Amino acid sequence: MGSLIKTNTALLSVSVLLLRIALGGILFLAGAGKALGWFGGVGMEATLDGFSQMGMGAPLAYLSTYAEFIGGFLIVIGLLTRPAALALTINMLVATIVSLPQGFMMGASYPFSLFMVSLAVLISGPMSISADALLFGQPARRAGYAAEGER
Repeated sequence: MGSLIKTNTALLSVSVLLLRIALGGILFLAGAGKALGWFGGVGMEATLDGFSQMGMGAPLAYLSTYAEFIGGFLIVIGLLTRPAALALTINMLVATIVSLPQGFMMGASYPFSLFMVSLAVLISGPMSISADALLFGQPARRAGYAAEGER
């Protein structure tokens, strides 16, 4: 019964890794498509055009595109996780707000989902399976959490 109600910190790290891979992978692909035309994307010129049709200037288009492209990559590998997650959280909040006129289920639900996942990664941090943990130490232990065998 204990395995049903106790938190397994090793699995918690795996869970956050899975969230990071999903979030970062989706946004890296989207950003690479917007910036470079990779993965069936439209490239930067069409991205700038799309942003201007929404009433947003080139600086916001570049900021959003590269937040997704670079931030997505950083989230996947878990490097500078919290700063990258902050940038993606803000980016996805703006995308949610911009999409709301289409209705929640017809436009805003997808960016809202990415907003919530990026917020969860921002709050949790990279956990133990990340470049941050390799470079800067185990953030879960420093924050006061005991490893599974230490309870």
